[in-house]
Amino acid sequence: MKNKLENDKSYLSDEVAVKGYFFISLYVYSRIHEILREKGLAGKISVNEVLFKLSKVYMIDSKKLSAVPAGVIRLVNELGLSILIP
Repeated sequence: MKNKLENDKSYLSDEVAVKGYFFISLYVYSRIHEILREKGLAGKISVNEVLFKLSKVYMIDSKKLSAVPAGVIRLVNELGLSILIP
C-alpha cells in the first residue's frame, strides 16, 4: 500500500502536508474497504477498482459534475453512497 500512496506526494511541500496526505489517503482507503466488507463485495471488487471507477467523475464547477458513466452510478448505488447527489 505504501507504493500506492507514495506516487502523489512529490508535490507536497513539507512533512506536515505529507503526513496529512497519508492520513486522509489511509482513511479513505480503509473506509472504502469497510463499506465493501459490509456489503459483501470485498471478494468481488477491490478498493483500487472502486477508486478507479470513481476517478472517472469530476467537478466541472462548484455545482456541476462531469458525465457520470452508468457503471459508476450502479457502483455508487450498490455501495449505498450518496456522493453523486448535487
